Amino acid sequence: MCIKAIDILNFLQKSNLKYDYFGRMDISINGYSSLHNIKDNNITWIKNESYYKDDLFSGLKNVLVVSGPDIKIKEVNNDDIGFIICKNPKAIFFTILNKFFSQEKYIEFISPNSVVLCKKIGKGVYIGHNCYVGPDVIIGDHVVIKNNVSIEGKTKIGNNTVIHSGVVIGGDGFGYYKNNIGENIKIPHYGGVTIGENVEIGANVCIDKGTLEDTVIGNNVKISNLCHIAHNVKIHDCCVITAGVVITGSTVIGKNTYIAPGAIIKNQLTIGENSLIGMGAVVLADVEDNKVVVGIPAKVIREHK
Repeated sequence: MCIKAIDILNFLQKSNLKYDYFGRMDISINGYSSLHNIKDNNITWIKNESYYKDDLFSGLKNVLVVSGPDIKIKEVNNDDIGFIICKNPKAIFFTILNKFFSQEKYIEFISPNSVVLCKKIGKGVYIGHNCYVGPDVIIGDHVVIKNNVSIEGKTKIGNNTVIHSGVVIGGDGFGYYKNNIGENIKIPHYGGVTIGENVEIGANVCIDKGTLEDTVIGNNVKISNLCHIAHNVKIHDCCVITAGVVITGSTVIGKNTYIAPGAIIKNQLTIGENSLIGMGAVVLADVEDNKVVVGIPAKVIREHK
């Protein structure tokens, strides 16, 4: 594979992505690498100025670099280095990789080793090995369900959602009450799970169904590995839930909120829109919109812009 700089720039223009370019148009690449392991004929990216050193590209040939506007590219004395300068180098770099170095494509497939009982399955759906999909599940178009996944109850999955291996969706939540002799009596769960479009659910995530109404995951929500989403939780659009997060029952997460690794959020809280919950935070009270909270118990430290 040989990709010219001009091919990448044409793609960015057609995609209405703004950039400036400095370098030869005939630089050719055939791969990609991290900034700390740059190779000839590769494309890489610089996260911010602190990662940049003057001799970083010494002796290299045919390298494309995606970087922010703070990099002093005029100090690079190497005609074999081309720079794509933009406001969001991470987004541009991975947009280029997705276009020119795409990973495995999941075509329509249902493994014979899986038990799929539902009838409402969209087009282009991939279901991997050793999965169970119950009779009341509804699956949209181009959904990818990887291996060893269990989806039960009244679960609806929106278009273009990806569910990684080991996920359990639609099981009962943890709900009990005491009877008159002190025994723990299970509360039956009659609700389901509604998952929006373009959602990604990481490996070994557990999402419980609602008690009376659905647990809801909005559009474009990204959930990392090993998270627990309890019954009746509502996560609004465009949230990012990172590894090991626990969101307990009936909590509402406002749109565009970021929850860092290992955070725990108490039940029946409301987390405002565009909030940031810090790493390992234990949230015991409601959080207003546009706040950053950290610590145990979590406290507001600043506005989230």
